[in-house]
This record gives sequence, C-alpha cells and structure tokens, in this order.
Amino acid sequence: MASNYTSNYNLNQWSASDRVLRTEFNADNAKIDAAVKAVDRRVDSLNNSKASASALANLEAVVDGLKTSKADKTALDALKNTVNKHTTTLAGKGNCQLYTTSYTGTGTNGAKAPNSLTFPYKPLVVFLAGVEGMQSILVQGQNTGSAAGTGNGYILTITWSGNSVSWSNFNSAFGQMNETGETYVVVALLKAGG
Repeated sequence: MASNYTSNYNLNQWSASDRVLRTEFNADNAKIDAAVKAVDRRVDSLNNSKASASALANLEAVVDGLKTSKADKTALDALKNTVNKHTTTLAGKGNCQLYTTSYTGTGTNGAKAPNSLTFPYKPLVVFLAGVEGMQSILVQGQNTGSAAGTGNGYILTITWSGNSVSWSNFNSAFGQMNETGETYVVVALLKAGG
C-alpha cells in the first residue's frame, strides 16, 4: 500500500518498503483518464467557440462585400442581423455549427440542372442571399421552398441527401438563384459532429 500521494491528483507514490497493490494502479488510471477527458472537453469547447466566431466574421465580410454590389442592402442587413441573433443563441446550445460559403451562378435552371451544395455535416437550415435582394431559406425535410426579392417570388424544388442539398426552379436561372457570373452567399446551420 502506498505511503505517499501526489499533491495535485492524489496519485499513489510508493516507497521502497511499500507493498504495491493492483487496486491502487487502477484507481490512479481512473483519475488520470478523468483529468485528460476534462482537458479534452475544455479544448473542444474553445475550438467550437473560435470556429463560430471565425465563421461569423467570414459571413460579415461576405455580407459587407455584397452591400456594395447589386444585392439589396436592406435584405442583406436583415439576414446579417438574423444570423447574429441565431449565432448568439446557438453559442450556448452546442448542437449546431454555423457554416458559410458562396457560389457563382452558371445561368442554368430546371430539374435537369439543379444547384447543389455539399457541407461537412448534415445541413439543418440553409440561407441563400443573392442579386437584387433575392433570398431563400431551405429547411431540412421540406421538398419545396421559395426564393423571393424585390417583388418577385419563385417556387423551388428541394432535394436533401445526407450532407447535400439541391434546388431548382423551372421558370428561370434568376428564380433558381443561379444567374450567370453572379455571386450568392450561403449561410448554413449544420448538425454538430454529423
């Protein structure tokens, strides 16, 4: 049996004359395992906080850049405010990850030429913002949605598959949010860790 213990985690310290017991080794290993796991949790929490802050900063930069382009300033400001509110709320939840990206339109539309995005994790909600104030919200599980802006409204057909979402509009590339050479902002809430 150990006659001394470490000062921080009370681990066994044996003297030459002490009898060494297996149960003492097992108890020490359990303490070490718990301490290492606690450090892992703290590191994961810090990484998630930094990732959310970084994603939000990227989104703000993209939105600010679009303000000076053809996009409707009011619609983009409203999207930015909504994302900021949701980001603050989600920071305390830990069950979603904020993800931002963009894509450039190709000018195609319709069921045979859908837009498609693949994310690192399953998307729960995808926000799209584009030219002339066009915006859309794609919600996981819904197979139809709409794109709207400055007096125009278009029906989108949506397909979800794992970490991907596709959408199309049979009327026009504008209605599909896919005009040639135009940049579209994407903000998604992903299921954390899968």
